[in-house]
Amino acid sequence: MHDCIVCGNKTLSKVIELGFHPIADTFLKKEQVFKPQKLYPLNCLLCRQCGHLQNEYVVPPEERYVENEYSYTASNSKISCAHWQEYCDTVSQYINLSPQDHVIEFGSNDGILLEYFTKKGAKATGIDPSPSMAKLAAKRGVYTVNSFLGKTALSVALKRGGKAKLICGNNVFNHIFNLNESVAAASQALRPDGYFVFESPYLKDTIENYLFDMIYHEHISYFSIKSADYLFKKHGLYITNIEHNKYHGGCIRVYAQKDLALYNKKLVTDYIKAEQASKLFSLETYKKFMAKIAKDKFATLNQIYALKKQGKKIAAIGAATKGNTLMNYYKLDSNTIDFVTDSSPQKIGKYTPGSYLPILHDRKLASEKVDVGLIISWNIGRFLAEKIKKINKNIRLIVPGEKKLL
Repeated sequence: MHDCIVCGNKTLSKVIELGFHPIADTFLKKEQVFKPQKLYPLNCLLCRQCGHLQNEYVVPPEERYVENEYSYTASNSKISCAHWQEYCDTVSQYINLSPQDHVIEFGSNDGILLEYFTKKGAKATGIDPSPSMAKLAAKRGVYTVNSFLGKTALSVALKRGGKAKLICGNNVFNHIFNLNESVAAASQALRPDGYFVFESPYLKDTIENYLFDMIYHEHISYFSIKSADYLFKKHGLYITNIEHNKYHGGCIRVYAQKDLALYNKKLVTDYIKAEQASKLFSLETYKKFMAKIAKDKFATLNQIYALKKQGKKIAAIGAATKGNTLMNYYKLDSNTIDFVTDSSPQKIGKYTPGSYLPILHDRKLASEKVDVGLIISWNIGRFLAEKIKKINKNIRLIVPGEKKLL
């Protein structure tokens, strides 16, 4: 993919190269471990015009969500559930959501956010391509159009609830390849006073904090406010509010409406000035990024190799997509890590892609007498550390690189 998916510019620079990786969120069943697994280049291109960062290679969406069983659930921890409750409360208040207003969420996953909106009286419709996630949402009583975002799916949603007061996409807007088509369709589905809201990892946080494991094939885009503003303006949408939070190491929640008079030019300009001041769009910034993550890689590997020489049993904690990027970039496998632990029923009993490590329940950290836990789900690291210490009080916990536990 050599054209910018936001502005169409052909002047893109390859700034991040992480090697060849499998699809990071495709956890394998036992019978799949013995079959050849596809590997794809995981590189990122920076647009010199609008500042958008995007993956160089796009894996077909059917392969990511339909052909393989999707395993990430939005309600996978107390931290996640609390975040979506806060999202619902904050957004509802900001947009003045009324009972019976129609809320459409694309990439609605297991329906946790829409369930919160229904409790406020809203009419909620989800759109999600994963059959397994649509089934989980149905168990919550959330109606889901089992499809990718587009005119067809939105027409089904509109017939059900009318034009929307809110259309939102959270940690999924960055998964969409046909961004311009999707934003145009969503804009048409909004009421005149409606809001388009997306939440996504913030490129500035990802680069400044060296969060290379936030890069994987599902994340096609890495948004700055500069690129988001450019995209919305192309389709008659104008940013009215921006909120910055620490979810996933740093996310932006961006609100947009159709009325140009509501455009918050000062807020947008302040964010873009901060991005430019941090040299977010400079090639030198990405050279520094690549050098730092390589240094962290070798430091972590030296630590792990030393522990293995001492005969220590090491488990990776948290079967996360970001963890798969890390383990495949670090080339961790059964020679260095004994197994991975998690508490998700969607993951236990499966194997990690590329590294082919079995995923066991967190309880195994005690029964298997694990000496060292490598926390790869650092975004819920504090929660995991407290939980794991209750299971195995003698375990030593380490974090790759210099990441902070959130």
